[in-house]
Amino acid sequence: MENNKKILARMAMDIRLRGLSEQTHKSYTRYAGFFLEFCKQPADELDTNDARDYLIHLMQERRLSIATINMCNAAIRFLFAVTLNKTLNYLQLPRFKKPKTLPVILTREESHRLIGECLNDKHKVFFMLAYGSGLRVSEIAALRVKDIDSKAMRIFVRGGKCKKDRYCCPMSACARCANIGLSSARRTQGDGCSLALMTASTLHLVQ
Repeated sequence: MENNKKILARMAMDIRLRGLSEQTHKSYTRYAGFFLEFCKQPADELDTNDARDYLIHLMQERRLSIATINMCNAAIRFLFAVTLNKTLNYLQLPRFKKPKTLPVILTREESHRLIGECLNDKHKVFFMLAYGSGLRVSEIAALRVKDIDSKAMRIFVRGGKCKKDRYCCPMSACARCANIGLSSARRTQGDGCSLALMTASTLHLVQ
């Protein structure tokens, strides 16, 4: 429906005005679009019962994961409260509690074997940073040469979760192995170069 496209466009602008992440923008507008398609009626006629029916549909018929249903719930709440400026009965739209489970942890030997199977030096560096520093994939992809301080044994993470800068301290073994010949990289491509854009030949792992 043409009206739905206008509503989703306004919702996208509402999200950007609040400085939310690009991933939040994509998820909210996507799930709100699915909700509007499911209801098949003008948005200004929708209410709490429509939102509740949709979430029950996702749970019982689509059998989606708890995380996905909660994301849909958040998108619908934003759509009503901000874009449509309508009040919902939030007690009728509870969020699922996520079960707390322990992660599967690789042994030291398994971790070494996994990293050792990577033949590309740049990709190997990324694996070591993820394992030894706990960085997210997006944070590793955004790293620059100057962000890695091998002397101080710390990594500067810019614009991480919630767009917050922070420092992280990698494990000493990771810092030594992932000390990626930064001196040569600085000479050839400069401090501001992104690690993700470097070629494998530029990175010389210090074993």
